[in-house]
Amino acid sequence: MFLYPALLAGFAFVAVPLLVHLINMLRHRRQRWAAMEFLLASYRKQKKWLRMRQLLLLLARLAVAFLLVALLCGWTGGRRLLSVLGGQTTHHIVVLDDSYSMGDQSGSGEITAYGRARLALQQLTRQLAGDEGNHQLTVMRASRAALAMRGGSDSGDAAADLSARTVNSDAGLIARVMSTDASPIRTDLVSALDLAAELAEASSADEQKLYIASDFRQRDWESSERLAESMRRFAGDDVEIRMIDCAARPEANLAITALAPVRDVWVAGVPVVVRVSIKNYGQVPAENVTMACRVIRYDETVSSVDPSRRVSGVIENLPGMVIESLAPGAEITKSFQVFVNQTGTHAIEVELPPDAMSIDNTRVCTLPLSDVERVLVIDSDPDQSGASTIAAVLDPGSQVRIGAVPDLKPPGFLRQATIETLTPYRAIYLINLPEISETSAAVLQEYVRAGGGLAWFLGDQVQPQRYNSVLLSQQRQLLPALLESITPLESGGAADAGDLAFADQDTLIDPLRGAGDSVLAMVGLAKSWIFSEDESGTTVGSPPDGPNANPSDQVRFRSVLRRRDGRPLVTEHTSGAGTVVTVLTGLDPAWTNWAGDPTFVPFMLLANARLWSGAAAATSRTVDSPLEQRFSLREFFPEVKLLTPVQSPPRVTIEMTAESDDSDSASQTASIILDPVEWLIAGQSNVDDLLQPGVTEWGLLRAEGGGKVIPTATVIENGEGDLQRADAAEIQRALLPLEVEFVSSDDWNQQTQLAGSSSIALMLLAILGLLLAAEQALAYWASYHSSGETRSPAELGHLGGRRPAFGLDAGSTTSAGGKA
Repeated sequence: MFLYPALLAGFAFVAVPLLVHLINMLRHRRQRWAAMEFLLASYRKQKKWLRMRQLLLLLARLAVAFLLVALLCGWTGGRRLLSVLGGQTTHHIVVLDDSYSMGDQSGSGEITAYGRARLALQQLTRQLAGDEGNHQLTVMRASRAALAMRGGSDSGDAAADLSARTVNSDAGLIARVMSTDASPIRTDLVSALDLAAELAEASSADEQKLYIASDFRQRDWESSERLAESMRRFAGDDVEIRMIDCAARPEANLAITALAPVRDVWVAGVPVVVRVSIKNYGQVPAENVTMACRVIRYDETVSSVDPSRRVSGVIENLPGMVIESLAPGAEITKSFQVFVNQTGTHAIEVELPPDAMSIDNTRVCTLPLSDVERVLVIDSDPDQSGASTIAAVLDPGSQVRIGAVPDLKPPGFLRQATIETLTPYRAIYLINLPEISETSAAVLQEYVRAGGGLAWFLGDQVQPQRYNSVLLSQQRQLLPALLESITPLESGGAADAGDLAFADQDTLIDPLRGAGDSVLAMVGLAKSWIFSEDESGTTVGSPPDGPNANPSDQVRFRSVLRRRDGRPLVTEHTSGAGTVVTVLTGLDPAWTNWAGDPTFVPFMLLANARLWSGAAAATSRTVDSPLEQRFSLREFFPEVKLLTPVQSPPRVTIEMTAESDDSDSASQTASIILDPVEWLIAGQSNVDDLLQPGVTEWGLLRAEGGGKVIPTATVIENGEGDLQRADAAEIQRALLPLEVEFVSSDDWNQQTQLAGSSSIALMLLAILGLLLAAEQALAYWASYHSSGETRSPAELGHLGGRRPAFGLDAGSTTSAGGKA
C-alpha cells in the first residue's frame, strides 16, 4: 500500500538508468585500428566478468531509483502478508456522533463535522488494512443506537452499521457508512456508548480500542454524569480510548425554533396568523436578516404526487420579513398572515439565509383548513336570549366570515344526546342549564376528552349541588372546581378600577392584555358564582373517587378574568384533548352588562378559537416520531404512495397498502403508521428516509376517480443549534479515573497516514544508503582507471595517443609488453 498513490507514476523513473545504458551502447561504432584489435582480443578473454560487473552496476542503479520512488509514494509495505502466520486480534469500536449539530460547516464551509468524522473512519480503515495482526471493526452511529434503545432493544449488533467485521483491503467495507450524512435527530452519546460497552464485554479479542468521533458541544458535556457513567464501563477492560474532535471553531448560526399557526378557527377563506420564532445561537448580533415565507397550496388541482419536484403543491411566495437586530442568545417571534381560500391541508415554509448549519434554517408546518363548522348552543331560557347573543357573535352574517355555524337547540336535545350526535360539533355552549344528568355528563366527558370544546355560562337556574355531584364525580373534569353560591360584588374600591380585570398569564384572552385593565373599565358586574375554598383559601377540586383515585387528578385551571375582589370570573382548563371554558356569570343584564360591551365580541371569538383547537389536527411531527395517516375507505382506495423530503429532486416513491382499522370487514377507515424505531429494529434499509425534515406527501387515489395529495410537516427538535464547544480538559477531569486521549480530526488523519510507515521509511532509507554505497563501489569496480605508472611518449604513441575504449590499462600494457 502507498500513502500517496498519485505518485506511483514516478516508478517510470526506474527505467531511466536502463535507457541511459542502451543509449550509450548505441553510441559505439566499429573502426578498424591495430591497437583496438589488441584490446578486443583482451576483452574477449574477460567478457563474462566485465558484463557481470556492468549488470550488477545497472541493477544497483535500478534499485536506487525504485527505492527513491517508493519513499516518495509513502510505501507502507505488505505487512498483511505476515498476519497469515498468526498474530493477536484487535477489536476497534468506532462511535460516530451523527446528531444534527454534526452538520456544522464552520471553518472551511465545504466539509461538515460529520464529514471529518467519516474521513477519520476511512483513514483508520486504511491503516488497519495494512497493519499486521487481525483487526475487527465495529461502527455505531449515535442516532441508530438512540432509536434502538427507545424501541426496547439492547442489542448492539442491531444498532451497529458494522459489527466485529474483519478488516481487509475491501474498499466496500465501510461504503454504507461513508454514504451517510448527519442525521436530523437530536441525541447524545449515552445510548451508543452503552451498546458499545455491551459489544466490548462480549468480544473475545485480545485487545480493544474505542474511538469516539464527535463535536463535543458544551450543551452535551456540561452535565456529563450520565456520559461519564457510560464511559467508565470501559475502564475495567483496559480499553484504549481516543476522542476525535471533528468540529471547527463555531461560526454564527441562526435557527428557526418554532413555526405554527395561532390556535384559531382554521377555516378556508378566513385569514390565519402564523407565528415563527428565531434564535441567535452565535456570539455576535445578527442584523438585517431577511426571512423568506412561502405557502404551498394543495387544492383540488393537485391530484397526484410529483417525484420530479421538491413538492407537488403550488408554491406561492409571501412578502419576506426582516429581522433588524438579534442579540447573541436572544429569541424573537414574528407573525405574518396567511389567506387560503381552498379547503384541505396546505403547507407553510419559512427559510433563513445560509449560515454555519443549514438544517435549522428551514422549517415547515401544515395548515388544515375546513369549511364552516357547526357549534351547538343550548339555552334554558325559552326566549333563547343568551343563545341568540352568542349566535350573533359567532355568525354575524353579511360579508363577515367567522367559520362557525351556530345550531340552537333546547335543553331536551342534550338529555337525549350521544357521542355520535355531539361529534359533528366543534364546540358546545351550555347557557344557564339547571342540571346535567349522569348520562349527559358521561357523554360530555367523552366528547371533551376526544378534543371537543365546552363552554359554560352559569346563571340563576344552576343547581350547584347537582352540578358538583355530577360534573366532578367519577373522575370527570367538566368544572374547574366545586360551585358554592352566587355572591354579589360589593361596590367601592379605587375610583379608576373596574369590576373586572385580567388574571393569569398565558390564557385565551392574552391578545387583549396589551390594552391593560382599562379596556374592561365599562363592564359592570352585579354578581357571579364563586368556588368553594378551604381554610387556606386554595381552590378545591373534586375529591378523589374510588380506591384507585389519585389526589393529583384534581382539576387545575387558570383564571382568565377576575372580579375586583380577586375571585375568578372566567376560567379555562383542559380535560384530555379538549378545553373547558367556564363563565361564572349569566348573560342576563341583571348579572352583568358585559354582553353589550365591545370587549365581549373579541372574548367570544378568542374563546371559540380555544375551544376549536382541541380537535384541530397537528401541524407538525418531529423527525423520530411515527408518521401516521388515516382515511376513509369509502372515499379512497387502500393503495398509498409516500414521498419523503429531499434536498433536491427526484424523490423516491414508497408504495404501500393501508390496513383496515378493525378486523371486521365492514370497517370504513384505514390507517398507515410508519414508526422509524420499528423500521430500524426490523432492519429496513430506508429508515433514514422517514427521518428527513420537510414536507412529506401522501398520494391517495379517490374511489370516484382522481386523487388527493396530503402534506405532513416534519421538523427537527430544537437545541442542537447551540455550537459552543466544551473544554477538553474539563471532559478529561469529568471522566477520571478513565484516561482518554483527545486528538483533532486533522491530527488524527496525519497520524493514521503516517502510522506504521516511519519504520518502513527508516528501513528503506537504510537500504537506500547501502545501495548507494554499493553503487559507488560497483561503479569504481566496473570503470577503468590508470595504474598510476608514468608512460613514455613512445608508449602513448604506440597507443595512438588514445585511451583504450574499455579502459583496461593494466591488462593492455601487460599484453603489449609480452608481444613486444
